[in-house]
Amino acid sequence: MAKAVNPRKRQQGSIDELPGGALRVRVYAGVDPITKRRHDLVEAVSPGPKAWDRAGEIRLRFVAEVKQRRSPRTTATVDQLLDRYLDQHQGGRRTATGYREYVDKHVRPLIGDRKVGSVDADVLDSLYAELRRCREHCTTNRGTDHRAPRPHDCDDRCRPHRCRPLGNATIRKIHYVLSGAHKTAIRWRWVATSPMDQPGSVPDGVGAVESGGAVSAAGRLPP
Repeated sequence: MAKAVNPRKRQQGSIDELPGGALRVRVYAGVDPITKRRHDLVEAVSPGPKAWDRAGEIRLRFVAEVKQRRSPRTTATVDQLLDRYLDQHQGGRRTATGYREYVDKHVRPLIGDRKVGSVDADVLDSLYAELRRCREHCTTNRGTDHRAPRPHDCDDRCRPHRCRPLGNATIRKIHYVLSGAHKTAIRWRWVATSPMDQPGSVPDGVGAVESGGAVSAAGRLPP
């Protein structure tokens, strides 16, 4: 079990020495918006003569990141960004309707109430993990998968709920709508950077070759 032995005074976060001499930096970053579990920023530092200095720099960087999330440049939410962004959609009505259906079901309920500036790579990772877990975003497996969304009398086609991941094609479209919306937020000076530009922010299955069609479709949205 790791033991905190850092002799230096720390105001926020911790630096623990692990077996073998490596250091682990940990700073509390709030509650995961999807899983509702505690979320920490964590990074390991290899043993060495300047390991404590490096760990201290990482801790300060984490603290600054957390502060920026809690005090973003704008109070606008993801819901408000998506509303304004999709209102400017320049493609066909069917395409716009499809985008709205995707974000209404798979984005707004999960991160819609978050401030735009608080969305980062960690939030996106959690969002995409949920999209791959269950397309209905269930909280219990005791529900029912109904044969139709409209009111009806259940028959043998309505079966106990079974989690199914959202398809890669749909995840691609959601990703490019979010990407385009955040680029627009930069132009509006709502945020300074886009979480979509951070390494690893593109979900698995959205590669350069595979995403060609999605790029074309998203290109109809305002930059």
